[in-house]
Amino acid sequence: SHWIGFAVWLALTGLAHHLTSRWLPETDPFLLPAASLLSGWGLLTIWRLDPYFGLRQTIWLAVAVTVFLVALRLPSDLAILRRYKYLILLGGILLTALTLVFGTNPSGFGPRLWIGGSDVYLQPSEPLKLLLVIYLAAYLADRLPEDTFDRIHAGTIRRIFSIPLIVPTALMTGISLLILLVQRDLGTASIFLLIYTIF
Repeated sequence: SHWIGFAVWLALTGLAHHLTSRWLPETDPFLLPAASLLSGWGLLTIWRLDPYFGLRQTIWLAVAVTVFLVALRLPSDLAILRRYKYLILLGGILLTALTLVFGTNPSGFGPRLWIGGSDVYLQPSEPLKLLLVIYLAAYLADRLPEDTFDRIHAGTIRRIFSIPLIVPTALMTGISLLILLVQRDLGTASIFLLIYTIF
């Protein structure tokens, strides 16, 4: 039955590649294939373990690709993300913190990392990864000089990072990490730490 998931993944990947190449011809040629490979690998793994959850994951993959394609047609101005960066990340943190009280596990046992019911569940730590990236990018874009990256490339910059620049980002990331550690979601916590280190 996992061939169903593979066929859907293949169709979605082909559609996303075609429309991305058409609408954004100058985009990075490696990002979409890498994301498609990882999502397809995970999808097939879930199908092999449990066809029921594999079908659900396939549906969510279709939803995600649809959202991605709709986002490609939105205006490229992301000023609204920079304006509300604190609110966006705080919303993700609060949603993740709710799992400490209202968390559940769809399988009925194990870590309670999901929120939901009636056979529909959301793991808040997953969108929180994206929200953390948005926050860090928006914060650094506001604080660093516009020619910072040109100066780094030219080798003329001496010191761009300081305590006032690092403390707010470390604080917000630390709060996210603390919640994940309390949840014992060490895998996601390590990804958060890696994201922050790369930024």
